[in-house]
Amino acid sequence: MKVVCVAVLAAIVFAMPATAAPSKSLQIRHVDLTAFPELRVTALVPAGTSPELFENGHRGAFLRARQLGSAEALVLAVDNSESMRGAPLREAKRAAQQFLRNASRASGTGLVAFGHIALPLTGAGESKADVAATLSQLAPDVQPGTSLYDAVIASVSRLQRMSSGTRILVLLTDGRDLGSHATLTQAIAAAQHGNVLVYAIAAGRRADTQTLATMAAATGGRVFGAHDVTELSAVYAALGRELNRTWQLSYLTRARPGDSVALVVRAGGSDVTSRLRIPVGGGETGGPIPASVAHRPITAAAIVALAALLLAIAGASAIRRRRTPEIRRLLDPHMQQRKQAGEKRDAAGRLDPLLVWTEKALADLPGSSRLAWMIERSGLKLRIGHVPYLALVAALSLAAFGTVLGAGGGLGLILILLGLVSPFVAFKILAGRRARAFDRQLPDVLATIASTLRAGHGLRPALRGVADDGSPPASEEFMRVLGEERLGRPLDEAIAAMCARIGSEDLEYVATAINVQSQTGGSLATLFDTLSETVRERQRHARKVRALTSMGRMSATVLISLPFGLALLMTLISPSYMAPFYNTSTGHVLIGFCLVSMTIGGLLLKRIVNVRY
Repeated sequence: MKVVCVAVLAAIVFAMPATAAPSKSLQIRHVDLTAFPELRVTALVPAGTSPELFENGHRGAFLRARQLGSAEALVLAVDNSESMRGAPLREAKRAAQQFLRNASRASGTGLVAFGHIALPLTGAGESKADVAATLSQLAPDVQPGTSLYDAVIASVSRLQRMSSGTRILVLLTDGRDLGSHATLTQAIAAAQHGNVLVYAIAAGRRADTQTLATMAAATGGRVFGAHDVTELSAVYAALGRELNRTWQLSYLTRARPGDSVALVVRAGGSDVTSRLRIPVGGGETGGPIPASVAHRPITAAAIVALAALLLAIAGASAIRRRRTPEIRRLLDPHMQQRKQAGEKRDAAGRLDPLLVWTEKALADLPGSSRLAWMIERSGLKLRIGHVPYLALVAALSLAAFGTVLGAGGGLGLILILLGLVSPFVAFKILAGRRARAFDRQLPDVLATIASTLRAGHGLRPALRGVADDGSPPASEEFMRVLGEERLGRPLDEAIAAMCARIGSEDLEYVATAINVQSQTGGSLATLFDTLSETVRERQRHARKVRALTSMGRMSATVLISLPFGLALLMTLISPSYMAPFYNTSTGHVLIGFCLVSMTIGGLLLKRIVNVRY
């Protein structure tokens, strides 16, 4: 009831005399305040012109102008009750089909028939040809009743699934509501909440023109009368011309509840003005601060004084902190570090039972050893028990992000699946980066070992020097090799285990050479010199191959990215042009074909530029 009252209030406000004499072809038809602070103004402008909107002399903030003739979603609701049997329904179908053919700029269309029940007859992604074919097969209902209000709610629901832009409902009926489960108030509230403009056609003399006018006025539409069913074609044509001249202007208002607003719509060299008062919701204050108080100079002075007081308190706190005794200031960082380390140990101790239980549960699953190997190769200080919880947190985070953005169920499921696999992708990426970093260090490491051996030291002191003076990841890995060797593991096995952890082909080559040398004998210093030079040449050759194939890899990247970028750009420029690609079954087939062909092309290009050496 509150929504209807607001609509009536707005209609009364628009009846007030305007400050400028409006042109007959320029008028403000409706202002929707249900989405406050966003205001939606429906205006009728001269044909071939584009409107501008000003609020209290200022251009509307974040103004969006949409022409109803280019609506992104349009649904025809046709009365097929018993009273429409025979010529009325035939004329209604013929006129509606002609209207569909002329409404070529509508991106998506739909059909809802209502007799004793309201039935959506088309899906969200069907073309106008499919809607026209379904309309031609519409038959009169055999049971009495006219579910007019249910049809409005069903049409609004279908429009919301079709598009988030401009939504229009064209309603045709020859009678009044008989048998709806919903009420007039609920139907109007649903249309206003869904930003749906209702245009009604009252066919015949028995149509409930007053109810249709109430719905149209509350949503910014209009009622067209057709006393004779033979006039329906002319009425639909007049409706099409009206839609081409009607614009919906959406903007964010600067006004607060209780403020008076002067709206000016300018088009074709003339303008029209309407004054309204923003309704106050839930009391006379209109919010935490009444408008009469918020706009007074003393309020601004109080806010400035409060801000100055807060700044003074912050400054006094900063000065007090600077007066901390010198000995405490010097000891605080060390005490804080010890406290944080103790807190981390306590937290880890509390989580140990849970991690142990998780690791035991994962040990019975196939692939647990491979998962542990991935974590070890990535170099992260994680246990296998952490992985399920990291995946769960990532999935919940992406799902919450998708919910905030208004993602649908399908996209939300995809985001959850991406969150579940994201830790494994991160492990793989980090393992690759760590292996490449080790490869870059390997020639210098081998040269350092060779120099140490040439100076008369043994292999273990040479490895100790790399572990103590090198940088990660080489120093970390050689430190682990020496630790395993001290615990009794043979040195060649420890080095082989390091090769498995790193996953470096160059390191495997080095381990093989050391193993062969340990069996055949020879100079270790000469061996490491040779290995250092060989590895350096292999890496130089790999960089040369990568440089020679860079053009092919860049071409593959551009060819794969270009269709997605072009589709995004065209969607931003002309959403109505790309809408059939996203909303029709043919478009979905084309999307699938494009993705499959691009995948095949990408794999072929990868094989071309992937040179083994």
